[in-house]
Amino acid sequence: MTRIVITAGARTAMTGWHRAQAQLSDAQLAATVFRALPDQPSAIFMGNAVGAGGNIARIAGLAAGWETSGAVTCDAQCGSSLVAIGQAAAHVKFTGQTVVAGGVESPSTAWPDGQRTQAAFTPEGFADPDMTEAADQIAINDGLTRQQQEAYAVQSHQRALAHRSAYVVGDHVDDGPRDVTKLVGRLGVVTDHPSATVTGLSAARIADAAAAIQLAPDTGQPHLGVEVVDYRLVGADPALPGIGAVPAIEALLTAQHLSLPDIRVVDIVEAYAAQVLATCQRLGRDPADVNLHGGALAHGHPWAASGAIALLTTIEQLQSAPSGTYGLTAAAIAGGMGAAVLVRTL
Repeated sequence: MTRIVITAGARTAMTGWHRAQAQLSDAQLAATVFRALPDQPSAIFMGNAVGAGGNIARIAGLAAGWETSGAVTCDAQCGSSLVAIGQAAAHVKFTGQTVVAGGVESPSTAWPDGQRTQAAFTPEGFADPDMTEAADQIAINDGLTRQQQEAYAVQSHQRALAHRSAYVVGDHVDDGPRDVTKLVGRLGVVTDHPSATVTGLSAARIADAAAAIQLAPDTGQPHLGVEVVDYRLVGADPALPGIGAVPAIEALLTAQHLSLPDIRVVDIVEAYAAQVLATCQRLGRDPADVNLHGGALAHGHPWAASGAIALLTTIEQLQSAPSGTYGLTAAAIAGGMGAAVLVRTL
């Protein structure tokens, strides 16, 4: 079977809502990434959650000069870009074509007046909690303290500061990672949940960004030394959406006859410290052994782009690893779902 290799990757800076990239639309952010990739693809698969509607992948592709590239935009909330990458890998497998996949989010242009709105994630009769309240509930269920969550967030910032990404393109720089030790224990909780523990330090901020990778069949061309092995999207409990990554990871490992200790590099999208800690607890993984280059708690969470950004972080960690080393990138998804992508060094 022909291997599906990652031939290139790029992302914009991750900047806070209504900050440096506030005037750039989803399509403009995505086009910035597309222009940095080496080849025009046959098809584009991009995720987006809160854009203005329409086929953003096609609009951005045209802006990048890719008139003959077919394009699809999908919405799986925080898992959108991982879902797009999974779909793209299947497209490569069936067609033998080069494909670009990722995600983009511009909350600044989606909500220019600063008034955030949220569509329903479930139908009437199903739980549809506020994401932060759901994170508070996860912390209660799994016995996670405020101190544990904030310590994890500090770790994310420290790691992000120590590992600047080589994949950033465009005119801006990441504005999130910083020394946050002085904030520990000083911020109020976000919700009025009676047992709330999530604070502004242990919840990822809203951010603008785009990210994408280029996939192709392995025909001897230059690549990043990493192949896409498998992908899973699963449903989970809508009442506790933050732990949806657990069944996605388990399904992926089962399909490949692997266990978590077989995976050297694990990145889990950090929407909240509580959900990463709970995921690690339920999988039996030490939280110190995930997200080794930091994550969304430091950089911010551009929802539909976050999975692709995390995958680029996984790839960076695999660059010096021996052949056959596995990396896994996963995300929990609003509405109670999870997505995961498995990659391996060549």
